[in-house]
This record gives sequence, structure tokens and C-alpha cells, in this order.
Amino acid sequence: MPVDAPDEVADALLSRSGSWRLPILSGVTKTPFLRRDGSICETPGYDAAGGLLYKPGDEIFPSIPQQPSRDDALRALQLLEDLIADFPFVAPADRAVALSAMRTILDRRSMSAAPLHAFASPTAGTGKSLLVDVASMLATRQPMPVISQGRTEEELEKRLGAALLAGDTAIALDNCEHPLESSFLCQALTQQKLNIRMLGVSKNVETPVNAAIFATGNNLTIVGDLTRRTLICALDAHCERPELRTFDTKILDIARTQRPRLVAAALTVLRAWHVAGARVAVPPFGSFDVWSQRVREPLVWLGRADPCSTVAKVREDDPKLSALLTILLQWKEALGTNSAHTMREVINVAISRGDFYNALLAVGASRSGNVLSNEPLGRWLKANEAKIVSGFSIVRAGSRDGYPLWRLILA
Repeated sequence: MPVDAPDEVADALLSRSGSWRLPILSGVTKTPFLRRDGSICETPGYDAAGGLLYKPGDEIFPSIPQQPSRDDALRALQLLEDLIADFPFVAPADRAVALSAMRTILDRRSMSAAPLHAFASPTAGTGKSLLVDVASMLATRQPMPVISQGRTEEELEKRLGAALLAGDTAIALDNCEHPLESSFLCQALTQQKLNIRMLGVSKNVETPVNAAIFATGNNLTIVGDLTRRTLICALDAHCERPELRTFDTKILDIARTQRPRLVAAALTVLRAWHVAGARVAVPPFGSFDVWSQRVREPLVWLGRADPCSTVAKVREDDPKLSALLTILLQWKEALGTNSAHTMREVINVAISRGDFYNALLAVGASRSGNVLSNEPLGRWLKANEAKIVSGFSIVRAGSRDGYPLWRLILA
């Protein structure tokens, strides 16, 4: 059909789902791609092995070498680096995250999971959203359509769910104004399928998760479990009004006009790594083993920085982790290690020690916010029980007169 199927046709098809034997469609792509086994698909149409429908439109992509060498991969990678050469990356690892984003978006549907690629800078106008647009241009021939973070976890979940249900190639949370924390986003980054509730309908739909996900923000802060799932690219133009800078080239126009060549370059890097069959020694990156092999290791193999080295910075900037570390250190100074205390005993000691009290107040304040309360402090202790930070951990130590005891130990 030249147009979308009418509702009655779609309804009839869905009602006979048990008797139809239709191929699984994982998504639609506008570029050639590497299948899960590393082979290249350059033929338009449905690819049964990859589960993707390849529709290049009127664009003609250069042929991707079947047996590219490491030198071929280096030349191809240089094309991508030249494209983003004007961005003010703080360190080589930040450039590596940008390069990872450009290749992850092209290879995402051949991977079970991929980390969040986040872009941060001290001020607006530094180029965060433009980098995301460049990645989107390579994959879709369009700048990145964005969604906002929303004020609540529920709002963010609805927006992410709608984008996943729509089968978007990529999702971008643009200009995050609050610390980014979301259990749903954590699931979307590591799970291959999610049950997503359709808006306005009491129905959950099992949805494949194969979109590349990005986030941008000024001094973007990542919180909680999301920290171990996030790579961050730091940009800093070292000027008050970075949006007033001028450049000799228009990066997005180059990405548009040279898109076939740039896409072929990115896939040449991926293919060369697969052909080489080599492995490089990198620390494990839990939940993202396949992404690490397909996207991260080729960068390190070609002598570039490890994008995963930025995870340490993400973790260090986590306010929840910072609060936990402060309490552990203050607890050690005030109560020592190994001795067991009830929450009331801990609070009584903290009252006479201002730094300890303020550290506990940040996580265990009453509803008024002015005093420490047993209930919220107890919830916080339980949520952080046995977490190890800087060699210390708070653990349960039995009970006394029905009250739980807590102690600080050297882990």
C-alpha cells in the first residue's frame, strides 16, 4: 500500500495474530548496518538475519569493505574525528564518548543493550545538543527530535514509554534541568523488552528496547543506579557566551551532505574490528558486554581513549553517593568502627557534633525538614545497608530491646 494500512485492516491483522506467521520486525533503518554476527547488510529491503527493514531512500552509500584492515579503520575513524574537531572537549575520553555515540546509534539494533550517552557543559550554547544532532543525522538524516525530562519520574516514564512504543531509532532527553534519576530509564538501558502501558488505555504492551538514548544538560548530574549505566562527554568553551563563537564550517550541513561517506566510515571501523578478531584488555562494563565488544573496544584498539573511563566521574558527581560517603566518614569520627548503636543513640551523638548532624539531616530529616527523625533515617540506613564506599560500610548488628542496631565496619 502507498499509505498506512486503514484501522480496520490493522485490527483484522492483530485479531489473527495467532494464525499469522509474519517475520519479526525489530525496526526500520535508513543506513546499511552490521548484523549481530558482524556481517554487513547493504541490500535494501527486509533482512531476516538482522530483523530490520533497510530503506535508504534516494541515498547511495559507498560499499563497505568486507575485509578492512586496521589502517582502513584508522582512516575511517579520522573522518569522524574531523567532523567533530571544533567541539571543545575537556579531555580525550570526552571525545571518545562522542565517537561512541556516533557509532552506537548506527549499531544499536544489533546489540542487546547500550549505555546512556550524556553530554554536559557549564553553560548553554557549548554544543551538547549539536553533538546529538550529528549522531542523529548519521542514522536518520534528520536532527534529533527531543523530549524534556519533566518534573517527575512519572512524567519521564510516560515520555520515554511513548518514544519506545513508537520504535524511535534514538531518544534524547534535552536540557535536563534537574538531577537525572529514573528506574524506568535504568530498565530501558539494560533490558531487551519492557512492558509499557499505553497512554489512555488500561493495557500493557511488550515492547522491544533497541533505541540509543542520549541526555544533555548544563552541569548535568546523574544520580543513583543510573551512574553505572552512563558515559558522560564534558564540553567547556571557557567563555561566558559560547553561543557567540563562529566557525569556518557548519558541522550539521557537513554531516548531512557527507552522510553516506561518514556512515560508511563508522561501519568500516566496526567491521574492521570484527574481522581482526582481536581483543583488548579493558575493565568489565557490567550489563553492556556486547556494546563494549562492538563499540568500545574498537576505539581502544585504534589507540583512542576508553569512553568508559568517564563513568568514574559520573559516579563521583552523584549526590547520593556523596551523601553516603560524608555520613560514613562522619560516623567514623563520631562513633568509630564496629560498635553497634540504635538510631536514637546515633542521633543523640550527632546533636553535639554539627557536621555529623548536618550529614544525617540531609537524608533523614522530618517532614518539616528541621530535625532528624527515626523513620526517614531508618529507611535511608536500610536502603544503603552494606554498600561499600571508600572501604567502609554500614551494616545491621542485631537488635537491642526491639530496636535495630547499626554499626560501621571496614569492608
